[in-house]
Amino acid sequence: MQLIYKIEFNTTNSYFKYIINKLIDEANVNATCKQYKGFIILKIEESAENIESFFALLEKKLPVSIFLGKSYVIEEFDETIEELECKEIKQNLTLLTNDSIKDIIENNDIDFLNDIVKISKGGVSRFETHNGLKDLFLPNKELREEFESKGHEVKLLITDLNKITDLFDVSAKDLQLLCSIERPLVKLKFKLLQNKENEYSSTNFIYAKIPDDKETVLFAQALKQKDISHILYVNDDVYQDGLKVTYFNDENLIIHGDKGLFPKFDYLANKKFNSSKEYFDENGGVYKAILAQNNKRLVPSAGVYFSSNSNKSSVLMNLPTKGLKEVIAIPNIINSFENCLEEITEIDEFCERLVSNYKNKFPTYFEDMSVDKNAHGFESIINMCAKALGMKGGAKEFEDTALSINIKSGIQIDMKLVNLDGVNYLDYRRTVQSIMSYKMADVDNATLAYSFYESLSEFICNYTDEVAKEIKAKDVVMSGDMFSNSILLSKTHKKLSKNYNFILPKEYPLDY
Repeated sequence: MQLIYKIEFNTTNSYFKYIINKLIDEANVNATCKQYKGFIILKIEESAENIESFFALLEKKLPVSIFLGKSYVIEEFDETIEELECKEIKQNLTLLTNDSIKDIIENNDIDFLNDIVKISKGGVSRFETHNGLKDLFLPNKELREEFESKGHEVKLLITDLNKITDLFDVSAKDLQLLCSIERPLVKLKFKLLQNKENEYSSTNFIYAKIPDDKETVLFAQALKQKDISHILYVNDDVYQDGLKVTYFNDENLIIHGDKGLFPKFDYLANKKFNSSKEYFDENGGVYKAILAQNNKRLVPSAGVYFSSNSNKSSVLMNLPTKGLKEVIAIPNIINSFENCLEEITEIDEFCERLVSNYKNKFPTYFEDMSVDKNAHGFESIINMCAKALGMKGGAKEFEDTALSINIKSGIQIDMKLVNLDGVNYLDYRRTVQSIMSYKMADVDNATLAYSFYESLSEFICNYTDEVAKEIKAKDVVMSGDMFSNSILLSKTHKKLSKNYNFILPKEYPLDY
């Protein structure tokens, strides 16, 4: 009998096809595996018994992938659809199937005693991986803060997945992402009291992953044998940034990163790209790149590019005859809390009194006025909101505080426009002033942080809907890493998807 099996696979990279072909050889079945744009077709000509046996093998040994969608039997397949030509592009990705991990552990013997002793004594081990150099150390607030003060992001390497629930509140989807063949970084939430000394993170969240290459698998195994189930690390000198991944409904979203994704052959452009920066720059930015991915450049669309660190965030429209046009810009503000307060006082007499009263009520918030001078766009604005709430951790602490609260709706934070030199800007002064007014009324920080993202979603929905109606667009495009925030994305999707085709990138990152 013949069976045709369709596997939705939202990338043109060919490593998953390679794994399936290895399993076909192992099972010794009469089957073919071909990859197309967005899916893989598996055809099997075998007895019912052999087909059942083969699928049992697939279920046991085929790894998960961040690009996998649904899989199902189809009755027939259109043979006129063009198969993707294999470009044999080598990627910085170790295919760590269960069999290969077992083989690595059984057939390699490396002595990590010196590294483990150093780490156990509170030191830092400088460790060489397939992707470059990492510094590893046991959870320690002083060491973590020292690395962060130098601009490093501290992440967590999980060496014993069986003990992950001792430390984190994890969902089945979190585990699926962590264990996928791409080995991405996933944002996890600590259990109550597990990070009480801030030894892991300055907030209640951290990006974590499991080993992603031969060297790290072996080192993790050695640590596991010493009952060390997790360890902190920073990328010191690596070739590619790891993929940061989140999920929304049934879709996985790449936030940013290159490892395992680039280099990549783009079949629409008929060209190889070596990094996300090269790809997005060539396509004229993230928004235009998403239009190209979805064949939407020649139809009208409305949407946004909201990035935490780009100075080009804006509400946008795409018109086939005129191209991409900026409708509302997000200001690239001065990174100075003193300047922010001064601009608020200049709005009117009420705002002048507000700032004066605020300083009197929360004097400790103004003892340290420093902010990140290298921030841009939304990160700069959120840093001001965080500073106004007395948060020392800036935008990171602000977002993680928003994610930590379990409420369904917040309060209305002002998201108003101001016209300067003929350009409509988000008036960030009004946003910060609005947060300060609620804080004076003793609204807690978590509710205010949550409400910021909820109100920003309303801002997006209102203006995107207005633009879409004006240009008669059926598609709305959401881009930029601000949409890695689950509050912002879920509320924006809930409203706009009722009337529009809601487009997010599937094959490429949200941002770079």
